[in-house]
Amino acid sequence: MTEIWALAALWLALALLAALLSIWLKVANALSEIAVGTVAQLVLGAAFGVAFLGADHAWIKFLAGAGAIVLTFLAGAELDPDVFRRKWKEASAV
Repeated sequence: MTEIWALAALWLALALLAALLSIWLKVANALSEIAVGTVAQLVLGAAFGVAFLGADHAWIKFLAGAGAIVLTFLAGAELDPDVFRRKWKEASAV
């Protein structure tokens, strides 16, 4: 049981780090969450093994799926409507 709480605390610490990093760098929160997660998996996976972040646990897989949906929503919510109206041809081509 202690392992689950420690793992949850680690994930929350990474989320807090991503939020603080996005404020400091003035970038989108979703972008910093993706970057921090990628770097954390690279660094912690190399140092402690691939299973250290517990990506094979069922509750983390569920949260990852829900997080992917939320990140997609956040990326859409951060669009500037005025720029989208001015450049709708370029945006629809993407």
